[in-house]
Amino acid sequence: MSHGSGYWLSPYAARKQSLKRVFHLAGLFVLILGLASLGRAQDSPGRFETGASFTAIKSNGAGGGPFGPGIEGGINFGRHIALDGAFNWLPERFVLVTGGHVVQALIGAKVGTRFQHFGFFAKVRPGFITTGSALRSSNFDPTQFIFTQRFARLTERALDLGGIIEYYPTKHWSLRYDAGDTMLFEELPTFNSPVRDFGTYRSNHFQFSTGVHYRF
Repeated sequence: MSHGSGYWLSPYAARKQSLKRVFHLAGLFVLILGLASLGRAQDSPGRFETGASFTAIKSNGAGGGPFGPGIEGGINFGRHIALDGAFNWLPERFVLVTGGHVVQALIGAKVGTRFQHFGFFAKVRPGFITTGSALRSSNFDPTQFIFTQRFARLTERALDLGGIIEYYPTKHWSLRYDAGDTMLFEELPTFNSPVRDFGTYRSNHFQFSTGVHYRF
């Protein structure tokens, strides 16, 4: 994950409480929307939809970012509310301090409206992002002049906020375009000489995806 100048530090206690509030509120939001929609008539072409997508995430200060394919799906509760999810596999890395493939999973609420050929929605999707080989700690031993680093899998919480535009060329097919801010709650590496633990930062990344869905 990127660790550039676009981040700000949160104290450990405040960070922990902040993360809990964000994900509890997001979960409660999804639950309320689901319960509220149970009584709605099913007036969309299909309750379920699934499809393939292509996603790109911008890395702060890195001049690019990971991109790759994904799968998406959802459950529609009428014209205005849906449970929406995505699983993305990105065979890139954010910056030099991370390596391996990036995997992202998100699930949450999609709220808006559909017309005959277009749909406009807002999305709130908590989830996680994980990479296979991230820099977790760095240590320098001045007595032996040895510099060592430890790389390991890193999984971090994520929150996807943004908008969705859908185009319906036929009754069961839709073209989808997503854009928004993906927030990562990052656990940064520790540096042991001198001992420095930078704790957790929140970073913001522009994420765009496009996909084709089948509704049934």
